[in-house]
Amino acid sequence: MTSDGRVSSRKTDDEVRSPPGFVSVRPFTLKWTKKDHEPYNLVEPIEAASKIVDFEKLQKSVKQRPWVLKTQPINLKKGDSKHLKTNNSVENTLPKGVILGGSGCQKVIARWRPEDACRPVVEYTPVFQPEEEFEDIFKYIAKIRPKAEEYGICRIIPPKSWKPPCLLRGTKFESSRFSTHVQSIDALKDLHSKRKLNEIVEQTDGNRRIRAKIENGSDNFEFKRGPEFTLRTFRAYAEHFKQNYFQKKDIFTDFRTPPWENIEGEYWRIVQHPTEEIQVLCGHNLEADLPSLVDDGQSEYTKSCWYLHNTPKLPGSLLSFDSDNTAVLSPRMDVGMCFSSICWKVEEHQLYSLSYMHFGASRIWYGVPSKYHLKCEALLKKSFPELAGHPELFHKLVTQLSPSTLKAEGIPVYRCVHNPKQFVLIFPGAYYSGFDTGYSVSEKVNLAPLDWLPHGQLTVETYSAMHRKTSISYDKLLMEGVREAAKSIRDIRKQGWNNPCGKDGWLTRALKSRTRQESFRREFLCNASQSRKMEEDFGCTVKRECIICFYDLYFSAASCPCSPDKYSCLEHSKQICACPWSSRFFLFRYDIDELNRLIDTIEGELDPKS
Repeated sequence: MTSDGRVSSRKTDDEVRSPPGFVSVRPFTLKWTKKDHEPYNLVEPIEAASKIVDFEKLQKSVKQRPWVLKTQPINLKKGDSKHLKTNNSVENTLPKGVILGGSGCQKVIARWRPEDACRPVVEYTPVFQPEEEFEDIFKYIAKIRPKAEEYGICRIIPPKSWKPPCLLRGTKFESSRFSTHVQSIDALKDLHSKRKLNEIVEQTDGNRRIRAKIENGSDNFEFKRGPEFTLRTFRAYAEHFKQNYFQKKDIFTDFRTPPWENIEGEYWRIVQHPTEEIQVLCGHNLEADLPSLVDDGQSEYTKSCWYLHNTPKLPGSLLSFDSDNTAVLSPRMDVGMCFSSICWKVEEHQLYSLSYMHFGASRIWYGVPSKYHLKCEALLKKSFPELAGHPELFHKLVTQLSPSTLKAEGIPVYRCVHNPKQFVLIFPGAYYSGFDTGYSVSEKVNLAPLDWLPHGQLTVETYSAMHRKTSISYDKLLMEGVREAAKSIRDIRKQGWNNPCGKDGWLTRALKSRTRQESFRREFLCNASQSRKMEEDFGCTVKRECIICFYDLYFSAASCPCSPDKYSCLEHSKQICACPWSSRFFLFRYDIDELNRLIDTIEGELDPKS
């Protein structure tokens, strides 16, 4: 029953369908209990109750039976059928291969089908093994970037002497609970997102309130919530699934073929040609609240640039100037099981991503170089024509296209096998995806070396065009880096910054580009006589964004006396209110002359003290 009282025929993700031959017993919901040990009970499946009614077939059937409701005129309108008709293309009619029950129990019915394997033929990404260079992470990234960036992703094996303690075993983290999500692997190709798109498109027809929720990021394509686990109980759950699904023991004993290769072939069979519904659990983007290394007598590792709690805040990363943004600076944990998936995506703001696997089974990553970013994006959009009227939803898609599909469209894809005690580095603008081959625990964090700057500016403009919120202030990071460089160009090189200044330096080029853009906008979009100096603390406690497109307002903003708390970017200044244009005023943090003097300084043409 919908909110307006109509009967809805559309099945939701929360409904569970019966395999052929089963009958409906009773509904159940996944609910976590306080027990640490979960028995693997057989949970009876249930039947989704809603029946699909097709409008055209109903209309035809009624016409062929004049005795039906003969005393009443039949006048069904297309507009009245919205609650009667469901798009069959988004309905899953497969039998259940895994039955999930309460308290984190499961029954695995499906079995491995090696004869139908769909392992993609793709090349491997490069593997790097630093020795002395391992001492400086940003210099090392700058060294390998010319080669590794061509693959979008690479693997880094630390020196044998680098043996950090595992902070997860025997700690409060191991016994603390974390939330999971349920992933239907058979629906990852497009079914999951098509369902969500259909729901949102139906809801947004004439509904401004829901449209606003989408623009503000309230609606998403997340997987439904699963039960809570500890690491110990999740491992038991994951191993139970894998052992029952792959009952042919030779997958683990035939050392001529790595086990992950067999699992890879089965994974893509399920995604591309599913025969059952396969549901697994995952814990993604969990808070990494790890204990202190100092308490364990391992303080030397707290100083390492590869210790992920340090990495984003080190000199050499622009994120070090955003110390209050814990959402970006804090590492996140991923806990996975066999087939747990990371669907195709680009890191937010096209930042670098560095992932370290603490322990467990291998994870298979796939990367697409950033120069194929637009081509990959076009392919994903082509797969979802429903996006035509809702471009703001594109970045929310959850889809797992096969590497073979991308290759057929001329998009190169590379494979990276991530093993325990190793790093995987993802470059700015690269599309990537992946899946776990078994129980694993990994940690990840974002980085912003200076070579990220061109990607950062491009992303800000793209987000604005899509009316997508930003999570960092690109202009603030750029200007903090520039001011640090302007203090002492010689010292900043010593602090780990790679090629920051000079006529061809990263900071110089980025500031020149941003200054040209800002100058153009002020000249053509503003009333100079109404300009004011922006207060120094504007946007410091609360990040200021355009009320129309969410553009970051660190450099400039527009407002009107009638709405003192509403600000826009320069491009949308006329849309703030209905007051005359002459009432607008404009706030500038720097005037253009100040920015040009900063450019001269970091180019080396002016003394920093002048």
